[in-house]
Amino acid sequence: KPVAQGYSFIMPEPGRLAINRCFRNLMFPTRLVNNLLQLKFKNAGIETLRFGVNTTIGVLGFGDPARSCFNLNPCKEDFGQTLGRYGIGGGFHIVLPVFGPSNLRDAIGKVPDYFLNPINYIEDGYAAIGVNAFDRANFGSLHIGEYEAIQKDALDFYILMRDSYEQNRKMRIKE
Repeated sequence: KPVAQGYSFIMPEPGRLAINRCFRNLMFPTRLVNNLLQLKFKNAGIETLRFGVNTTIGVLGFGDPARSCFNLNPCKEDFGQTLGRYGIGGGFHIVLPVFGPSNLRDAIGKVPDYFLNPINYIEDGYAAIGVNAFDRANFGSLHIGEYEAIQKDALDFYILMRDSYEQNRKMRIKE
């Protein structure tokens, strides 16, 4: 949180939003493959169009003209959702350090998603760690205070997070 706060002080919000869009644009292979594995061919086409438009007109994804000009919204899919789509249950709830709340299915699903993330193919290990850390700090700077706001109003924070996570995942798998 202190890193995200310092970074948000230095970098104006429009810049942080543009950087966040660029990193999300790079996650195209994960979304494409998982849409294809779920036989959501229309969504795979939308993701391909979004990637092409945002990479070219949106200057490497810093802009999102696919959404603002062409009304092409992202079709966020991951391998945990793909497994769920094929009937694999969530299993027990776990909280992973750094990654946050999850369940057994989604934790296992992070492995194929890791290999579909182009950032993980940066050959210099320190550079890869630095890029990932920068992405996390930038993302965190856009969500400062959300954790505390949720925690403040919860009677039992663990149960709230567990139930919220599971309901969200079930809804995403149904889509």
